[in-house]
Amino acid sequence: MDLELRHLRVLVAVDDERSFTAAADRLGMSQAAVSRSLAALERTVGATLMHRTTRRVEPTEPGTALAGTARRVLAELDRAVASLRGERAVIRIGYAWAALGAHTTSVLRAWNRAHPEDPIRLVRINSRDAGLLDGHVDLAVVRHPVLPPELRSEVVGREQRVAALPVDHPLADRDTVSLADLTPWEVAVDLRAGTTTAELWESRGIASPRLTSSGDVEEWLDLIAAGDAIGVTSEATAHHLPRPGVVFVPIDDAPPMEVRIAWHRNHRHPSTGRITRAVRAAYTSAAAEEAGAAHG
Repeated sequence: MDLELRHLRVLVAVDDERSFTAAADRLGMSQAAVSRSLAALERTVGATLMHRTTRRVEPTEPGTALAGTARRVLAELDRAVASLRGERAVIRIGYAWAALGAHTTSVLRAWNRAHPEDPIRLVRINSRDAGLLDGHVDLAVVRHPVLPPELRSEVVGREQRVAALPVDHPLADRDTVSLADLTPWEVAVDLRAGTTTAELWESRGIASPRLTSSGDVEEWLDLIAAGDAIGVTSEATAHHLPRPGVVFVPIDDAPPMEVRIAWHRNHRHPSTGRITRAVRAAYTSAAAEEAGAAHG
């Protein structure tokens, strides 16, 4: 197979930019050279990778799959070259909305001080896998127990669920609320990356409230702040994304949310184990402190 790295870089650039012109600018190539490289790659693999129209370029299903693989291959190669040169190789960790909540800053600062050659950079991507399948990140923080078969994950912590309420909501001054308390109100959910479904109530024998879809976490918070809906989320959201006009109240009968570090099964970053242990230690330490305070 006569496949060259430049072909993969062109594919990734076109997939990212969805424009031959923009991809050419990004790569410092002519538009014609980008088009020729992509055509050569398509001939090599025997499949159409991009649908071309007069207005936009869209990846085909094979194009999306190969672009994800190309990003991971290029990232591993760049990391190996950086290591040989003694340069830093950034570890990209994706998340959809809350990163590591209250532990985000402490984990990042501790890791980056101890490993200046491999610093962590967080990348927010609004998808269930937080960019892993597309190769945009090396690892991801996810809160979904069921993931695509291409991914692997480990539980690193658990977080309490909270209700996100407008500041003037009738429940906003409560110390805690129950799932049943929330049923009279419309609950906003993020269908792409959120974790709240009707099953949260139905599994407890409670009728589900009316659910309304929202976009990403910013739109979700705007809906709640405006008084148009309420939400259910992890306590991590309250720490990572405080919003004027929104209060977070613990839900006393909701199951905790599992926090996982996930990776692609065929491209496991060499620091995965160390990062997983560091994150788990942060959650374990916090849980132990809370337990001690409760019994103190």
